[in-house]
Amino acid sequence: MDNLRLHYLQQLDFPECTKVGLQHIEEYLSQGSQRSGGGGRIPGLGGSTSDNPAQQIAQEFVFFHTSRRPYHQRLSAIQELQVLEILCNHFHEQRDSKKAMALFDVLFGNAGQLEVLCRLVSMGVAVQCKSLLYCAAIWMELQGCTSPNPTKLCKMLVDDYCLLVPSATSVLCGLPHISRRFTCNFMTSVTSLYPFSGDQCPPYALVEMITEWINKDPGLGLVSLTPADKSVIQKTQGRYGQVAQPWLSKVQTPIPGLAHWCIVAPLTQEAIRAKLDNRHGETAMETEHTNNTESKNLQIYSKLNVGIIQTMVSVNPEQSKIYLAMQDMFLLVKTVTGLIQQIANPTENDSVQTALDRLGQFFQVAKGTGGLQCDKGDLSRMCQSLPSNRFLEILQQQTEAS
Repeated sequence: MDNLRLHYLQQLDFPECTKVGLQHIEEYLSQGSQRSGGGGRIPGLGGSTSDNPAQQIAQEFVFFHTSRRPYHQRLSAIQELQVLEILCNHFHEQRDSKKAMALFDVLFGNAGQLEVLCRLVSMGVAVQCKSLLYCAAIWMELQGCTSPNPTKLCKMLVDDYCLLVPSATSVLCGLPHISRRFTCNFMTSVTSLYPFSGDQCPPYALVEMITEWINKDPGLGLVSLTPADKSVIQKTQGRYGQVAQPWLSKVQTPIPGLAHWCIVAPLTQEAIRAKLDNRHGETAMETEHTNNTESKNLQIYSKLNVGIIQTMVSVNPEQSKIYLAMQDMFLLVKTVTGLIQQIANPTENDSVQTALDRLGQFFQVAKGTGGLQCDKGDLSRMCQSLPSNRFLEILQQQTEAS
């Protein structure tokens, strides 16, 4: 029967062979699920591609990497775009999240199709394909949102919608209405993509968009704390190891990364200001532009900081989950300390004091809402390398007295 199906598909012209091929893949997956009692691994989907009918079809009639057609040739750019449209339409029409995830895993469970996946998700954002973005969100969590593959995916989205065509940012702005889970994981990934060091500062359009998301929907940054349907995860065939409940280990949320942006931003801005002050021959117009840019940056990060605090406060104490490790705080302090050392008279510098105030706020709210577990002496150890700051001193006194 497998050979008969493959032979039939080989007789079809493009793009019909791709459309029918996807239907056959889902038939294989459905038959395998029934034989395995509706869960667990699907027979025949664990070995090599040659032993796997579903992946054979995907390789030959979706990605066209191998073909036994005598006249086989690579797809043209227009035909590759057609494949993306066919895939997007197929996921859009698939209302069953379990079936969608099983198909997604056959197509993209291996890293070999990452470039196709990036282009497909970018199209999925444009056409608002909820099913596709939900599958991509689960894939990101199983991979680890800050690991290389999800980060590459999110970089392409930033390039497509924030950098190459700035006017297209409005398309990405509606992402939370399509998939809150994907939006949450996207934010987590881009905070890793832009660690706010050197030239790796996030584009203003991206920060502005995330700020709007967080302030309109404070719970958005904590969506990944809610486990996905176990039956959906099982459709990944264990390809990512023992991760049926990856949320039992350290959960990745965008909160630590976004807080890092807000805390480091005034220090980075101070360094930029110092470089500009040492530059000679700047016109009055250039000076005004620099001041306006600095003011705009400070305002947006101040607004983002408020949104992050609102997000952490929105957590129900009875349902709170740890989303921040003390090790994250120590690494953040190390970064902050390194930046402060480059600034003269840090104790009297407003940017330094703003950064330290935000650091203290972040620690206080995370600890108070159950998002951070720490020992009594951790705050004092954290502040040892930092300049004097009134808010941090008050926090230390309160911690020691408790």
